[in-house]
Amino acid sequence: MKTLTLLFSIWFFSTIIFAQDFQTKIRSAVENRDYSAAVIELNSLKKSDKKLFQINNYDYLLARISEKKGDLATAMSNYNTVVKRKSVLGEYALWHLSQISRSSGNLMQERIYLQQLAVSAPNSLLKNAANSRTARSYFESNDFQSVIGYQLSVNNQSGNQQLKTENRENLLLLGQSYLQSGKSNEAREVFTKLLTTLPNANQPDDFALAATKGLDELDGGKDLFGKQAPQLTDAEHLRRATIYQFNRDFTFSRLHYQAIVERFPQSPSLAAAMFQIGRSYAIELRFNEAIQWFERVQNQFPEGEIAKDALSQTASAYARVSKPKEAVSRYQKFIERFPDADNSERAYLNIVDIQRDLGETNDALKWAKKTQEAFKEKLPEAIALFTQARINIAENNWANALSDLDKLLTISDLGGTKVPSGTNKTEVTFLKAFVLEQLGRIEEAVDIYLSIPDGRGEYYGWRSTERLKLLASGENSKTIITNKLASLSTQTADIETNRKNAQNVYRLTGDVNVLETIKKTYAVSPAYQKVPTFKLQEFGRKTILKDKPKQPAINHQILADELLFLGLYDEATPELETALREKPAKNTNSLSDFPTDTAFTLAVFYKRGDVGNRAIAWLEPIWRQIPADYQIELMPREQAEILYPIPYADSLVKFGTEKNVDPRYLLSIMRQESRYRADVKSVAAARGLMQFISSTSNQIAGDLGKTNFKQDELYNPPTAIQFGSQYLSNLFKLFPDQPQAVAASYNGGEVNMTRWLARSKTALPDRYVPEIVFSQSKDYVYKVMANYRVYQLLYNDKLR
Repeated sequence: MKTLTLLFSIWFFSTIIFAQDFQTKIRSAVENRDYSAAVIELNSLKKSDKKLFQINNYDYLLARISEKKGDLATAMSNYNTVVKRKSVLGEYALWHLSQISRSSGNLMQERIYLQQLAVSAPNSLLKNAANSRTARSYFESNDFQSVIGYQLSVNNQSGNQQLKTENRENLLLLGQSYLQSGKSNEAREVFTKLLTTLPNANQPDDFALAATKGLDELDGGKDLFGKQAPQLTDAEHLRRATIYQFNRDFTFSRLHYQAIVERFPQSPSLAAAMFQIGRSYAIELRFNEAIQWFERVQNQFPEGEIAKDALSQTASAYARVSKPKEAVSRYQKFIERFPDADNSERAYLNIVDIQRDLGETNDALKWAKKTQEAFKEKLPEAIALFTQARINIAENNWANALSDLDKLLTISDLGGTKVPSGTNKTEVTFLKAFVLEQLGRIEEAVDIYLSIPDGRGEYYGWRSTERLKLLASGENSKTIITNKLASLSTQTADIETNRKNAQNVYRLTGDVNVLETIKKTYAVSPAYQKVPTFKLQEFGRKTILKDKPKQPAINHQILADELLFLGLYDEATPELETALREKPAKNTNSLSDFPTDTAFTLAVFYKRGDVGNRAIAWLEPIWRQIPADYQIELMPREQAEILYPIPYADSLVKFGTEKNVDPRYLLSIMRQESRYRADVKSVAAARGLMQFISSTSNQIAGDLGKTNFKQDELYNPPTAIQFGSQYLSNLFKLFPDQPQAVAASYNGGEVNMTRWLARSKTALPDRYVPEIVFSQSKDYVYKVMANYRVYQLLYNDKLR
């Protein structure tokens, strides 16, 4: 009997060890995105111990991985097994089955799975998504009566007899279904409610846009929809035009603006309508048509305030259609007519730019001088002086450039990102060091470069470090660098001096052994001791189950534990957060509600589950308290990965590699554009992770051969990343090996970047980045390139 007991014990524990070994291999493969290896291990476990395979929900994991790999047959088979055996993960299996059915066009089967989910898991976190998708599925099947019945049923279940406005997507579907069913009054009520309950009245969303189109169809009839504006008041035309204009649906906006022009010649909105028509054409780069409308505004309203803006826009449009004389004459007219205008300096500076584009350097310098004289001791004087410095740099007039830069360093307000062509002390300081370098005054240049702090968000600190590396390898400057290193290596009694010296030695040498010295200086420097330390808490089941447990009713904690065991953080983390919020209940949706280590753990899990926006939103404010020049390489790794996550890594590697775009560069753009939020829409109506406006996305859809493309598809992460990869590939073809130029183009347009690059007369970013006139675009370059630098330090080009 003892022998049998011993044999059983040996068998039992060897089985546990065997299973744990599989678990280790499976988790390692999943975390490394080696899905083929994970599938091999899962199938091997299934073959050797099917019972253990199922009670540990490995069939659900196999289904998720198979779906990710595109093996939908295997995925559906395993999802169905999960549902049939009534696993705790049945609700998630049903959700995925519905998605696969939808992708194959089987909308009826999709609804069956969704309805099964709603019945079997009434408290599921998937409930709202399932309700929305059920309504959408009916709508896509043209079963509009079912949409109406379903939406009203869901509404009544909530105990609210009024039309709910929280879920604008469902409300829109209801209105569109009423419209398609011929129930005009009901449709109008819903569409009107969508317009009167905007989350932000200044930023009408996609649902307001669709509702406006619905109202246009109701008021004008289907036959005239999109061809002629319906008969409305001028105020209503203006409201609808404004919604279309904000969403960059210019064809529809012009219909309403033109209706005001043609039908309401006495309307107080007439001048604004005409101006906005011109503006819509200008945004579409149809400048000849824009000019006609801007000049019409000036002719009809010569004394109105709007004539000023129309004249400025006319001049700008002439410059864009290669009519410099006409552009200059309009700017001169603007200067004469509106000398006290808030932006009158732009007319002067735009003339400078036109002269530069024509190659008329002397005339450009004359107008730069004239601008300084006209705006003595005001901000435009500094802007004009900076313009003059850039001209001198472009012309290699180093002595004059140095004089200009020295003057700029005495001025307190250089504009920054507040005004076009603005600059800042750091940029001017860097340019001074660069000019000194060209003049052969290397020792002075080195000192100035070292005076610009380097850190994860410091663009010119990074560029200074790159210039120092070049000098350290140069034959004519090696001795100077050697002497500088000797002086920096001398220890002092001052803690801060020792820290700066150690960091500067690293900048000059790149010797990783110096990092240990820097680390020691941080340990005694109060400001650098503020880096937080966190403990990753233990959540989720850790051990292999040998027998099916007797489980209580399914709750969020049970779901979180099971999903965490499988390493499926995308689904596990919302369940865990929900469970934690129940003990006790919390009033906000911020991770800061939780104790620090719990918040950190949730942030790590969200980062692992491709929800980078939740993670970074919690940690970034904490790191703003840390000195900006904190050595990137010494940042705690897990915190660095929260600040610079790699969400949607598979799509980034797939599409980036296909288009020869570094996935880390895609992430650098994504971080700046959307902070990794897939559902975000900007004030310029740019959508999704990569923030595409409609004109650009339509062009990219053509490049990709996508027919029937809809703007809302940009809210789908793989689609957004595919479009981003294609667009960046196009830009890199225009600006090969010029990531700064590509970033500026992404933000400010490739036509503008081409002009800025031409003015610099070089492909060296240290000379052409200062030429970027749009302050927002220049700041964008700073941030994207700073992101890119950190991503390159943290990950390889396969995002490992």
